Amino acid sequence: MNLKPKMSLLGLFLPALPLLISACASSPSGVRTLSKQEKINGLMNIASAAVTEGDSISAIESLNQIKELDDSIPQEYYLYALAYLNKNELALAEDSARTALKLDPKFTAAKNALGKILLDRGRLQEAEPLLKAAASDILYRESILPKINLGILYFKKMDYASSEKWLNLAISDGGPTACMAQYYLAKISLERNELGKASRNLHAATKGSCSGISEAHLALGQTLVRQKRYDQARAKFIEIQRLFPDSDAYDKAGEYLRGIP
Repeated sequence: MNLKPKMSLLGLFLPALPLLISACASSPSGVRTLSKQEKINGLMNIASAAVTEGDSISAIESLNQIKELDDSIPQEYYLYALAYLNKNELALAEDSARTALKLDPKFTAAKNALGKILLDRGRLQEAEPLLKAAASDILYRESILPKINLGILYFKKMDYASSEKWLNLAISDGGPTACMAQYYLAKISLERNELGKASRNLHAATKGSCSGISEAHLALGQTLVRQKRYDQARAKFIEIQRLFPDSDAYDKAGEYLRGIP
């Protein structure tokens, strides 16, 4: 299952860098030559923005330029990892995240990134300590992300008690990505046939930054059917077809509509 956007569970951490394109000076042209560090700072900002916007090719192009100037910056390899992950190049993403941590073993965002990459690759035992280290860093502003990732990890292990623990900790942190935790709490409730709890969490998981996750919308529709709330289920599947035209979700919603009594 491919939940978008991928960056939602990775986060993006870079120190504040001034975006430097040119600088005025007392020269005939009015523009001075940028220093090496200024070039790196400007390119790092461009790469960061490109990753955030999902433009992996532009990000990699900028990072390649940075690498020619200085190949020892942890943040450049962290951004490489995110860009490669966006392109589903998991091996390259893993190598880049490992390089970032080799250069800076305390780089918490890179720990979360590597943990998420290993989670996606099904290497749960390797991912677990990295994600726990990231989640326990009290100075990491995005600690909600490794908490959600740990919730997903334990869900995959079918350790639902541990999964709930981490997902609820993520929800208590708040923020726009908390809806992802609610989605996985709903999946646990469905495994236990707790349809009321599942329905409530799925309603939350189809709002805000998670509104584009078609799987959550479909799961809500299916839960409403299981609750025999057929009119609401029918309305939900029609809404899904409106929200996700020309998609697999559209086709699945049509199948479910035909199965409603």
